[in-house]
Amino acid sequence: MIHRLKPALGRAMPLRAVRGRAHASAWESREGFALLTVLWLITALSTVVGVALATTRLGQRTTLNRIALTRGRWAAEACLAIVQARWAQHRLADTATIDLGRGMRCDWCIEDPTARVNVNIAEREVLDRITPSADSIVARRRLNPLADLGEVPDLDPTLLTIDGPGTINLSAASRRVLLALPGLSAEAVDRLLARRALGRPVGSLDELAGLLSPGGREALLARYADLARIATFSPPQLKIAATGGIGREPPRATITIVVVPLPERLAVIRRQMW
Repeated sequence: MIHRLKPALGRAMPLRAVRGRAHASAWESREGFALLTVLWLITALSTVVGVALATTRLGQRTTLNRIALTRGRWAAEACLAIVQARWAQHRLADTATIDLGRGMRCDWCIEDPTARVNVNIAEREVLDRITPSADSIVARRRLNPLADLGEVPDLDPTLLTIDGPGTINLSAASRRVLLALPGLSAEAVDRLLARRALGRPVGSLDELAGLLSPGGREALLARYADLARIATFSPPQLKIAATGGIGREPPRATITIVVVPLPERLAVIRRQMW
């Protein structure tokens, strides 16, 4: 009888071992799941903290950029005030850089729009002489005036513009622009440029006619009325761009104004800021 029970007892021992191993395995699974949950929570928390820090940094950077841009606008405004003062004192330079102190700087640049041809106003004859895109310009401006030279491909901004009243300043225009005007022969253009180089620019069409040979004078007088309609010898408008900021690092603010030059001040007729 005892001999028969020994095998039975021997068979029962592995069953308890299996149950123990199963219990241990379940415990380990619960521990593993808990560990994964903790790791997941840590990862999620790290992500949230990282996003919060990045958002804070972005907010700080945005705030600093706004402050810098505001200071840049103040600097640009200061430049324009200096331009007005120097115009009244008759000592305004075309370009300048001003140190305003505390790291603030401003620059200005003055352009004469009437030194170029206004594509929205110029006669077809003038456009044909100065650009191969005359057809495109005329077709485009029948719909609406061009708001930007980029609306027609391959326009040269050194010769063409959308600013100004449409007249041409013979004391500032380039040789190529002058040659595109009716009545101006190569001789007349040479006389204009030579007098300009001497610092004694020609002051009227009649004065110019007196400097020409009979052939050049005849060509000028033949188109005198057409040329007189678009010619000027001083700028009726100026375009001034003032840029300010902390040193030369971005962000920098720019203010552009179009002015009518009067004896004692510059009268602003258009203003843009960005």
